[in-house]
Amino acid sequence: MSAPRDRAAPAATNASPPNGLQPAPRQRISDYVYEQVLRAILDQRFRPGERLSIPDLANEMDVSQMPVRQAMDRLAEEGLVEVRPRSGTFVAEPEERDVADTFDLRRALDGLAAETAVLHVTDKDITYLDATLDRMDEYAAAGNVGMQDHDRLNWEFHLFIVRLAGNEKLYEMYHQLNAHLKIASIHVSNHDWADRVPLAQREHREMVRALARRDANSLAMVLAAHVERAKNALISDVRAVRSRSADTAKTT
Repeated sequence: MSAPRDRAAPAATNASPPNGLQPAPRQRISDYVYEQVLRAILDQRFRPGERLSIPDLANEMDVSQMPVRQAMDRLAEEGLVEVRPRSGTFVAEPEERDVADTFDLRRALDGLAAETAVLHVTDKDITYLDATLDRMDEYAAAGNVGMQDHDRLNWEFHLFIVRLAGNEKLYEMYHQLNAHLKIASIHVSNHDWADRVPLAQREHREMVRALARRDANSLAMVLAAHVERAKNALISDVRAVRSRSADTAKTT
């Protein structure tokens, strides 16, 4: 089932620019490079801590090094890559503080979205969210084979609720948070992923019920509890990875 409320495409126009100026290209080369590298990070083609060679990226995408450097600067500003003097550019590795801060921001945005999402939600939206949760259950039942698809739908579920708020800036900020959390999550082991799903799904169902009742307070409360639990779980995973890395370093 496709999601309702897709963004409308901008209307085409044949009007001539009043001052004879030509419109800017739809996408700058640096924007294209940024999107390609970001997608590669999120798809785990570039792993946390991996060095990104600007000359190699430029050759692979058949562009000059300048737009690649501009894209790296943008990714660095967003905390997604780290530029180390005299060493190079590396995919950012998760830190406990960064994970905690990102989840705290997400919780605040969820609370803000809840205030107005209940005003805009329709019965069709409720049906779509219920169907999404059913599909997530199916992927969860498949075990690790279905984990990636389950996680994708999980993110789409939360993003849809934020979209219901009708605040484009809020939506953009929330969407950007996914990159930071995805980097952290792919860096850690998901050995107990299946054990966490049932509780998460019960919370998701509570969110849908709160939306169906148009109950902003209940929606905000379950979202806050859900995000806080996810934060603690991911921080615990990051801490465990750090501990194992330290133990490995001592034995080598």
